[in-house]
Amino acid sequence: MAEPGETLTMEELRARLRAAGVTIPEARLDMVRRLLGDALAPLRAVDSRAIRAVEPAVTFDPAARHTSTGSGRE
Repeated sequence: MAEPGETLTMEELRARLRAAGVTIPEARLDMVRRLLGDALAPLRAVDSRAIRAVEPAVTFDPAARHTSTGSGRE
């Protein structure tokens, strides 16, 4: 993974495309690499370890029994 301030490598881009199941023509990869790198720059600048979690993560259990919330939609 590229460090903050570094550009996204072509190998990283190809790995992301494979993971997302996206097919992009080879001739467009450099443009997509620059666009994705620019889009990820603000996220890479954030130190996620410095952000304190204030609530537990929400989980979803599709096997759980439905209970009414009183909203009238049951």
